[in-house]
Amino acid sequence: MDIYQDLNQKEPGPCIIYYFGGGWMWGEYKQVTQKAVYCRDLIKLVEQGYTIISPSYRLASQSVFPACIHDCKGVVRFLKANAQTFHIDPERIGVLGNSAGGHLAAMVAMSADSKEMEGDVGGNLEHSSAVKAAAVFYGPTDLEELIHVGAAKIDGPPKNLEGTEIDSAAGQAVEIETQILGYRGTGKNLWTLNEVLENGDTANTDWRYIELARKCSPIQYVKEDCPPMIIMHGGQDPVVPIDQSEKLYKALVEAGADVTYLSYSNAGHGPSMGKAADEFAYRFLTDRL
Repeated sequence: MDIYQDLNQKEPGPCIIYYFGGGWMWGEYKQVTQKAVYCRDLIKLVEQGYTIISPSYRLASQSVFPACIHDCKGVVRFLKANAQTFHIDPERIGVLGNSAGGHLAAMVAMSADSKEMEGDVGGNLEHSSAVKAAAVFYGPTDLEELIHVGAAKIDGPPKNLEGTEIDSAAGQAVEIETQILGYRGTGKNLWTLNEVLENGDTANTDWRYIELARKCSPIQYVKEDCPPMIIMHGGQDPVVPIDQSEKLYKALVEAGADVTYLSYSNAGHGPSMGKAADEFAYRFLTDRL
């Protein structure tokens, strides 16, 4: 991970962890290839006493779900265990992520009491991975629904990623939904995985992939005491359907949680939601940290 902090900071202060996007398959914490602006925007907050963390996590080519979730939670525990060294207030840690990183930020914020999602990466298990607030930019929230949506579009044209933060992946015909779940092999594809889902046969040996998709979906962890969260989504997003965010927002409202939803009609799938919208999310976090 990279740690950004004012060299003069000596007292414990708030911290924001940034999880990069890239479909769980692309991108890196150094933010060299991706176009998202959020990391460099957040770094400016060091002047106000914030510590900004940009960590790595395992991509699907390295290890499938829930490895990346375990990694992201391990980061939080590491920072809490070493709060004194890094001048961080362990009770004032927030998370922000975009796209796949938004999914990970939501999972960190919402599933702190799930032992299965916690993992033991990095140790420090005496510390909780709970955070104080979260900002989720156009993140997938219901992977089961994405299997349906992806299978329905499997015979259509590939997604146009040009101009998005992951346009470096344009032209790569990859079924992300199957790759991240480890559903691979002869005769296995998004279409057949959706058949397993629609048949509802829990005795099918492949049903475990459906269960894994559910366990790794933020929508499964909705509860009243979720930390304050802001959900952002563009009305022109060609990659993650906007109803992924709307569905999570409505579920959190019904549960009585503290949640804010903002949609900008002209925004796509990054690299920004627009300066005003982005800054609104940053302000949401700083007000709560």
